[in-house]
Amino acid sequence: MRSGSSALKHAVVLFLVSWMAAHCGNELVVAAGPPDGWYDYSAYTDCRGQPEPAQYNGGILRYSNSEDPTGYKTTETGVLSPAFVVYDLNKTTMYTFSGWIKLEGSSSALVTARLAPDNSGTKCIGTVLARSDCWSFLKGGFTLDWPTQTSVIFFQNADRTPMKITIASGSLQPFTMDQWSMHQKDTIRKRRKRMATIHVADPHGTRVVGATVSVQQTAKDFPFGSAIASTILGNDAYQKWFVDRFNAAVFEDELKWYSTEPASGLLRFDVPDQMLAFVRSHRVMVRGHNIFWENQDATPRWVKGLSPEDLRSAVNTRIQSLMTRYRGEFAHWDVNNEMLHYNFYEQRLGPNATADFFAVAQDADPLATLFMNEYNVVETCDDVSSTVDAYVARLKDLRAAGAVLEGIGLEGHFSKPNIPYMRAVLDKLATLNLPIWFTEVDINNKFDAQTQAVYLEQVLREAYAHPAVSGVMLWTALHQGGCYQMCLTDWNLNNLPVGDVVDRLLQEWQTGQATGPSDAHGAYSFNGYLGEYVVTVNYGNTSAQSTFSLSPGDETRHITVQI
Repeated sequence: MRSGSSALKHAVVLFLVSWMAAHCGNELVVAAGPPDGWYDYSAYTDCRGQPEPAQYNGGILRYSNSEDPTGYKTTETGVLSPAFVVYDLNKTTMYTFSGWIKLEGSSSALVTARLAPDNSGTKCIGTVLARSDCWSFLKGGFTLDWPTQTSVIFFQNADRTPMKITIASGSLQPFTMDQWSMHQKDTIRKRRKRMATIHVADPHGTRVVGATVSVQQTAKDFPFGSAIASTILGNDAYQKWFVDRFNAAVFEDELKWYSTEPASGLLRFDVPDQMLAFVRSHRVMVRGHNIFWENQDATPRWVKGLSPEDLRSAVNTRIQSLMTRYRGEFAHWDVNNEMLHYNFYEQRLGPNATADFFAVAQDADPLATLFMNEYNVVETCDDVSSTVDAYVARLKDLRAAGAVLEGIGLEGHFSKPNIPYMRAVLDKLATLNLPIWFTEVDINNKFDAQTQAVYLEQVLREAYAHPAVSGVMLWTALHQGGCYQMCLTDWNLNNLPVGDVVDRLLQEWQTGQATGPSDAHGAYSFNGYLGEYVVTVNYGNTSAQSTFSLSPGDETRHITVQI
């Protein structure tokens, strides 16, 4: 039995579906099925004087009696308008939605695109921080748990106050699962791999035909890693398990302020020192997490009662003690964690506190890449604190204030992932031309182990395939009592279902041993994943070995081995 609120919402959506079907049904043309074609990664984070034409020419949305290049447009007023009615959406389809939004009645507001499938509630499919003086680009997407006959896509301002919302260049583009996978594989081929040709020649430069060429990848270029904790110290089996898989690490809690300075002036760096020695000895790159955390609950108890003057002194000492000690050791630093959700330091030190943190950190370790780090940016669009436009706006504000902010950190604590929405958010963040890292990926433990594995594979495939993503970190530090949300193995290092997924993907995303004869031109070619390689050439009773790198590039890499 529905509650009164649920019944009212159901009635409103039912009325909207009926009204739109009666008034607008003849203006909407529904394609017979997903067309052949490629995904459009383009996106915009700047506000424009005029909307761009609709992506995919509107996809399955059409305004049949208009030649307007911006496609379907409406300017009806109300929190549930404008809206599109669409028919016969499928469960096994990825839908990407986009459009340009403009307001009347408010200078700016957060606008949410929502889907109401068959009057069975609504789901957020995209957000945009819209304005009255220009057009803002909304990009999102969705999948369905069941097929629907009639669905409504409508728009709301987040605080539900009445205003006029205009949508231009609306587009809803379906892709089959096979098409979506094809896009991922194509991007991997272009961004994560490269063609290479081994030329075999004798000391006189004469090509050698029929030599046996064997190529083996010895290191991967793409950083893929996991959080570790102090539990890895002294645990040889865990250490071997880790370095056999990962080329990147992040310390779960050991660098956080409450760990390194539990009381004022009591500095404890012995544990992170040992952890750093471990990763350094195995050539594992490591992220620094974190300098500050805006969440009051994660602030050292002794810090909470400081006066603003004493707090400012304490934070400067914190940055200097941490980053002077580890100068040049950590590739990245998360400077002020989760600042979109919390404001402990900014509330006490003023709105420029974070910019000051970045400035001091940059001076202390100019070689480190400084990151924002936030949750619920790609995981969901229901969190109004951390929408993609909120992230972009905060990043731009910090850079305008002088912060040297060069990295986008997305935590990636997922429940059920919305993969088309995830890709759309990455598309918008990619417009900033900064490295994007998934920094703390896991799947909520409310799901059973097999479901966690399915969802994790979806997230990892999408992250690895997106052209703007530079690295992926799992939040799977192993403890005897379990992990934060998701463990790859049990305490005895026996794989759990998510561990099987990770092992399978790591195997898939590396070049197996490639072997073959040099051809009539004395050459052997292969398509390999980016990274470090060793090549061995055998011909008759002689052999030669050489090393080379496959770095990003569009051209074929040529390597000559003399034998």
